[in-house]
Amino acid sequence: MRRFSAVLCLVCAFAACAHAQDSLHIRAPGPTVAEQILEQTLSHRYIVRHEQYNTRLFRDSVFDTTVVVLNSDATVASTVHGDVVVVNGDLFLQPGARIDGRAVAIGGGVYDSQQAKVGGDKLSFRDVHFDTARTSSGIDLVFRVPPPPVDTIPTVGLPGLFGFRMPLYDRVDGLSLPWGPRVTIADKRLVIDPTITYRSNIGAYDPAVSVKADLPHGWSATAVGGRTTLSNDRWIQTDLANSISTFGVGSDYRNYWRSTRFEGRLAHQWLFSDGDVQLSGGARTEDDWSVRAGGPWSFFNKNDSLHMRRPNPGVERGRLSSALVGARGSWEREHVAFELGADAEVVVDAPGSEHFTQTTIFARAAFPTFVTKLGTQTFVFHTHMVLTAGDTAPPQRFAYIGGSGTLPTFDILSRGGDQMVFLEGLYNFPIETFHVPYLGTPIITVREMLGSTGIGSLGGFDSNIGVRLTLGLFSGEIFIDPANGDHSFSLGLSLLR
Repeated sequence: MRRFSAVLCLVCAFAACAHAQDSLHIRAPGPTVAEQILEQTLSHRYIVRHEQYNTRLFRDSVFDTTVVVLNSDATVASTVHGDVVVVNGDLFLQPGARIDGRAVAIGGGVYDSQQAKVGGDKLSFRDVHFDTARTSSGIDLVFRVPPPPVDTIPTVGLPGLFGFRMPLYDRVDGLSLPWGPRVTIADKRLVIDPTITYRSNIGAYDPAVSVKADLPHGWSATAVGGRTTLSNDRWIQTDLANSISTFGVGSDYRNYWRSTRFEGRLAHQWLFSDGDVQLSGGARTEDDWSVRAGGPWSFFNKNDSLHMRRPNPGVERGRLSSALVGARGSWEREHVAFELGADAEVVVDAPGSEHFTQTTIFARAAFPTFVTKLGTQTFVFHTHMVLTAGDTAPPQRFAYIGGSGTLPTFDILSRGGDQMVFLEGLYNFPIETFHVPYLGTPIITVREMLGSTGIGSLGGFDSNIGVRLTLGLFSGEIFIDPANGDHSFSLGLSLLR
């Protein structure tokens, strides 16, 4: 019996040594982050483990280096002084597992346990696979190129409600109701979206079409064209929030003009474990004309010249053509989030022969600050800038601030120009010890906003400081202009900025 046990131990030790001696080589690298992680892993010391169907790293066992599990799932309950990287399988963390580095699953997912400790990131790359082949020098890993889509038969559907998309409401178009089918080709890699939009106040039926193609290796192409109503002020409120505000209280936080516009872009996106980066380039041409305001109904201020009947600034009639360049990126990890983007328009043909370059910059940062008995406090910073170089831009390229969402003590969009800078900081104090049934936890927000506009150059900065109380869907806020003492008070929905 003792002889059998000794032989069994020798066999197990030999198997472990055989596993440990496996050398992995990436022979055909892929374009993904997963391949970069695997390449980095193989550049340091590691051991390879494999059991049919499920490789088990048992409790009370300790590995002093990175463990690579190949062609099977992995169940980990041991201590690993390094990473655990599973290739072509899932990674299941068990109670008591301790991994000093990362837990990575390539071709599968990482399934966590609250009693497991992982010092690094937990990363899942479900759509990345490697083919393996044993050679005299070890095991070759070859990135498996996804097969091309086999479904090339166009599919026609009616998205939304029988083809009717989300309706919008504003002081120019009244009710805007888009309808149209959607055509998908090659397993949704090519989407063609034609629509016709009825605009009740101006009696127009606007045709338009958008085309999006997902290309290999992170590339994409988009093209849109048609007749529409445009605004440069959509960043202030979302479409839904602006529609509710217009219909309810007659406050429309946008200026408008009409246009027939065509635009195409080519973009490339890089995806990372915590964010992404995208670069794009393209061209745009449009034919613009002014549009009147007033006529649509609202509960309040429907005849007010500062609200529903506020006139739109006139625009230069004619064709405006330009080249487009854009860049944006985002990063988020453990309640900390950053977003930054810039779009540059280089105008080559304008109604008044202007030549200018206009750059729109936006950024947002959010992160927790202090943890108190009342809850976790957070700070949010937001900025939106429009900067123009060269000739003065035509009015259809002006940006505006004023009113709720920017400077509440000023009239709606009362300040504008081809130069604009807006900065906003919000400090949130949740009161988690107090809970209102059906509404949730109250949040007190201290807000400060700075803004400046001008034509050709920026003017002086205006400031508003205020406090908002949010309770579920409802909020109330008061603002003051520290320069002159003007104040503003409002009650409304929390989805409005």
